[in-house]
Amino acid sequence: MTKQTNRRYSDRHPGLSRHHISRLAFLLAGLLIAVSSVSLLFVGYVASHASDEQAIRNEKRLFENTLHDRMRLIVREQVTVARWDAAVTNIVLNFDYEFVREHVGSLWTDHRHNRTFLIAGDDQILAETFQDYTHITKRHLDETPELKPIVAQARTLYEKNRVRVPGGFSYRSLQGLDTAEYAALGFVTIDGKPALVGAMPIIPDQETVRLPKGPPTILLSAKFIDDAFIEDINSQLSFKEMAFVASFQTEAGAPGHQITDVADNPLGSFRWVSDTRADTIWPTVIPVILLLSVSLAVLAFGIAWRIGKLTSSLHASERQNRYLALHDTLSGLANRLQFNRVLASSVKELPDKTFAVIHCDLDKFKAVNDTFGHAAGDAVIKTVAERMTQAVGRGGLVARVGGDEFVIIMRSITDRAGLRELANTLITSISEPMPLPDGEETNIGLSIGIALAPDEGVDGESLVAAADAALYYSKENGRGRMVFASDLPTLELSEAKSVQSGGGYQAAS
Repeated sequence: MTKQTNRRYSDRHPGLSRHHISRLAFLLAGLLIAVSSVSLLFVGYVASHASDEQAIRNEKRLFENTLHDRMRLIVREQVTVARWDAAVTNIVLNFDYEFVREHVGSLWTDHRHNRTFLIAGDDQILAETFQDYTHITKRHLDETPELKPIVAQARTLYEKNRVRVPGGFSYRSLQGLDTAEYAALGFVTIDGKPALVGAMPIIPDQETVRLPKGPPTILLSAKFIDDAFIEDINSQLSFKEMAFVASFQTEAGAPGHQITDVADNPLGSFRWVSDTRADTIWPTVIPVILLLSVSLAVLAFGIAWRIGKLTSSLHASERQNRYLALHDTLSGLANRLQFNRVLASSVKELPDKTFAVIHCDLDKFKAVNDTFGHAAGDAVIKTVAERMTQAVGRGGLVARVGGDEFVIIMRSITDRAGLRELANTLITSISEPMPLPDGEETNIGLSIGIALAPDEGVDGESLVAAADAALYYSKENGRGRMVFASDLPTLELSEAKSVQSGGGYQAAS
């Protein structure tokens, strides 16, 4: 009896032990599943939050770069009028109404500057434009006090760069100077509307005239931050639901950019909806978490799979942001940032490796938008990009730096004959009929200015300025043609002789 009792007792003990271990195993398995689920939730939260923050930082950086480019562009457009001996003669020294109406008014017709002011050294506003209407007036700057801070900045820069010469004063060369070193930039409120403003003095370019003593005459122009401005700046960014609001308060970490006027008073904020938010991670993470209760094997596989997919998503987002930062979203060409980088690297290789800067501007492109709409204009830009890329090939970089403005850095062809042939190929290609989305066709043209490195400069600013000047000459003298920057003095002399002799003028291409 004792032996049987002992056997049963010994049989019962292992049963209790196995049951206890089983419960511990289930408990440990449950604990592991719970810990793994919480860990995955935490990883998902951190990853989505980090992805949100990085995407928004990249978008803000891209927006700031684009806005800075627009500031520089408004000054470059002003330079065509403000840095000119004829402007000094007909505005500063002898105020010519017709000259002012024609050339100051061109800032609207050519570049869509909504408002332009000419402000004399005694704070008298001599003229102002309202889009396509130029009003000759004489009223004191005190009537428009919001302009006084930026006018004061422009005068301070003038005093810094003014040079005394025999017979009066001149101005130092703009080559090598950053835009902010000779022009005042910022935001102000004009007519109750926030506006991007540039202001610079009227100064000579060829040293044939002298500036008088005293404060300068300031050319100030503005682009309102309206729907047209937002559409223009967003044509490069393609942000979702971009808008400008008067409110200066933004949610912490939200996509946006706040602006203040020159006196540091708040004006409002640019807002948009981020396209790269990581909220879509959660609908895929939750099913994986539910699968953790099935088995530890599924749990391990699910964690590894999700982490791998999450990493791929972050890498894809980073690649997309890098691509957007260096490419124009409409045409797929290099944007201004990539162009500036390639230009800087090309300059560093001088004089061992020469190159050319080819500045191209479409002729009659505005008529396409006005006649067929912006969708047609976008189609034309894409076709132009394809034709330019095909013509240039792998030997150069084609970049879109404005609405209808393209710049090429050409390394494989640097002789004048080859560049002339390339320019003629580009002009011929672009002049061919452009297909439109509705089956119609349209025709545009192309004007080209070419600067050779190191002949026209050994720094990017000088080369771009030289190409700009050649392009401007091409546009002003017939369009649909190319001009070398090195030919400008000869061309201008030939034009002057032609005018003196009463004959006509045909510029050489």
